[in-house]
Amino acid sequence: NLTPQYDAATANWGGSWRMPTKEEMQELVDNCTWEWTQVNGVNGSKVTGLNGSCIFLPAAGSRYGASLSYVGDYSSYWSSASIDYNDYNDYGAYDLYFDSDYHSMYDDRRDYGRSVRPVLE
Repeated sequence: NLTPQYDAATANWGGSWRMPTKEEMQELVDNCTWEWTQVNGVNGSKVTGLNGSCIFLPAAGSRYGASLSYVGDYSSYWSSASIDYNDYNDYGAYDLYFDSDYHSMYDDRRDYGRSVRPVLE
């Protein structure tokens, strides 16, 4: 997992803010209800837990270099769990991917721009 100096949530918001773990994101995939919806004109998924609490995850698209694409169509959110891709000589991390029909965890390269949904301890 990322140390606080490399955790985007901790670095930007400080205090007890952090990026979610792979296990916390996997819990959203395995134990929550997903509904594709629109809030204030923004496409995304309403994710509802077993206790009835929910969050809205905007479909923020993806960035590679200076190019932003697929805004409103899908999104990926970084977890704090990193992966060493020895075959490619670069590093990756697990992310939560979703679109209007699908949601799952993936391993992905860190040079792709993904969204961050911080959590508070």
